[in-house]
Amino acid sequence: MQNSFLPEERDLLQQIGEGSQSAYTLVFNAYSKQVFDVAMVYLKDNLAAREVVQEVFLKIWLKRELLSEVLDFSDYLFILTRNHVFDGFKKQAVRMKAYEQLYTQQVEVVNDTDYRVKDREYAGIVEKAIAALPPERKKVYIARKEGFSNEEISNKFNISIHTVKKQMQIAVQTVRNFVKKSI
Repeated sequence: MQNSFLPEERDLLQQIGEGSQSAYTLVFNAYSKQVFDVAMVYLKDNLAAREVVQEVFLKIWLKRELLSEVLDFSDYLFILTRNHVFDGFKKQAVRMKAYEQLYTQQVEVVNDTDYRVKDREYAGIVEKAIAALPPERKKVYIARKEGFSNEEISNKFNISIHTVKKQMQIAVQTVRNFVKKSI
């Protein structure tokens, strides 16, 4: 930005600090084009740059009491504009990250639903395979599925541990084959 467009700039800033709307209007008219130009360098969008002009000058008005401390108003405007644009970029990045997370969560929800449906289908296939097992093998398989050890199954059905192991091996292989054929 160019240095001081207004010869009475210091006086105008003092007046703005005291609440003078006419001094504010003079400063706005003198510097709004430069704020717009700086915003355009970063944003390359007319509408967005006009919004930056409005927001920067709104900040100036809201913090007008601090204007008496400003040594070089052009530099102050440049820094204020640049920081406002960069803050906008940061907010946009945060927004985009939030959208990405939301999208990822939605995809996971869809995948979760898909998983549940497939899990139910798979469970149905496994149940059919178990139902097709011979009665003795089926009892051993179900007992094992319920968490009984080979020894407990052996005692419960009065069969040898070796028979329990063999029946489980055959039952698991039969269930696997049935599932492979059904999928």
